[in-house]
Amino acid sequence: MKTKANRTLWELRRLLGLTQTEFAAMIGASKDTVASWDTGRNRLSAASARRIAFATGVDEESLLEGTGVPTLTMPVAGARGYTAEDFARYRGTTKGRSDEAGARHHLKNCEDTLELIFLAAAGFGAEVSRQRLPGVLHSFIEWSEGVRRDFELGRQIDEQLEGRKAKAGVSLSYSEWRRLAREEPSRARAIGFKDDPRKGDEEELRLEMEVRPGWAPGRRMRLPNASTMEAVAPKGKREAGKG
Repeated sequence: MKTKANRTLWELRRLLGLTQTEFAAMIGASKDTVASWDTGRNRLSAASARRIAFATGVDEESLLEGTGVPTLTMPVAGARGYTAEDFARYRGTTKGRSDEAGARHHLKNCEDTLELIFLAAAGFGAEVSRQRLPGVLHSFIEWSEGVRRDFELGRQIDEQLEGRKAKAGVSLSYSEWRRLAREEPSRARAIGFKDDPRKGDEEELRLEMEVRPGWAPGRRMRLPNASTMEAVAPKGKREAGKG
């Protein structure tokens, strides 16, 4: 059933000078979702209103009502019309800022929150653990994946991971390198192996390459300054010489 168009939300976007696409990116929604609120195809949910209010400082109730201009609730004077200047001021507050300093401030607080949640799930202070930690971790992983997707953060996250590259040393005998080149040629090329026919099979060759961590929520995504890769050799490389 079609609802009334949310005039308040439309007016808020106009005040902020944001297109549907830009507004959607700010709150982690799709352009189609924002358009559906504008046209009345879907009603703005309480959860979405709370997120928009948190992102802009506008009064949540005025968004849910959706019939007039957005308002700003003031502790003493009550409600008044929300303006672009209000948004600019809100962006300077702890909750409303969107810069690196703000991110690091929230990071410290969120680290504390995660510590409390994870230790509580592990049965901290309790005699019997109810095996909740794996489920809590999975919930965190799903949340992380959803945030990365909904807020279109993939490129920015990849850029940060690119800055975490580290050198990895790989030491194998020429016999093992040649076997890798036969079985996984693209992998051998990526590491930088070029065969030298003058070298005997037992001679050792060490190559270094730059590696970067991949996106893996719930796991550490930092590499040590110097690492040794052991898994690049062909399967069974050591077993062949045993017996």
